[in-house]
Amino acid sequence: METRTAAKKTRTKIWRLIVVPILFAIVAVQVWFVTRQVVFPTVITSSSMEPTIFPGDKVLVWRYHPGPTAPPQRGDIVFFRDPSDVESWMVKRVIGLPGETVVVFGGRVYINGQPLNEPYAQGVSAGMGLWQVPANGVFVMGDNREVSDDSRAFGPIEMSLIGGRIVWRISPLSRFGRVK
Repeated sequence: METRTAAKKTRTKIWRLIVVPILFAIVAVQVWFVTRQVVFPTVITSSSMEPTIFPGDKVLVWRYHPGPTAPPQRGDIVFFRDPSDVESWMVKRVIGLPGETVVVFGGRVYINGQPLNEPYAQGVSAGMGLWQVPANGVFVMGDNREVSDDSRAFGPIEMSLIGGRIVWRISPLSRFGRVK
């Protein structure tokens, strides 16, 4: 009887001293990997994506490096390096895809001659222009068209500048959830 109790105590000690720390370390490494390699948080500093995302919103960015075989989809909100200052990052919505022609005229956006339905857009798409999106690029615009510095100013961006896609808002809690 005493031998069973002693053996049980030994197993409990081994569990507490060895197994639990190993399990904790495994979980810690997995959390670190996910938050560094798969998703990472960032804080929005610009009003160019209102009303979808507001300044101060904390969002999760899904690391994503698109290419010609896996381009972003129209409507994706991407996190990318500012083409004029690669130390800075920007957040905009993908409007034009590789090979498409984008026209901004009369406050509207046209893709290959067809008006684009943009229920997310706020304000008028000011200015006018015509852009041919290259095979390795996308045309991006902010949802708050009147204040957004986007492809209308710097042209289509190379896909190599894209670091990820905004997928989830984690703060404020009143707007917690998937970013559409």
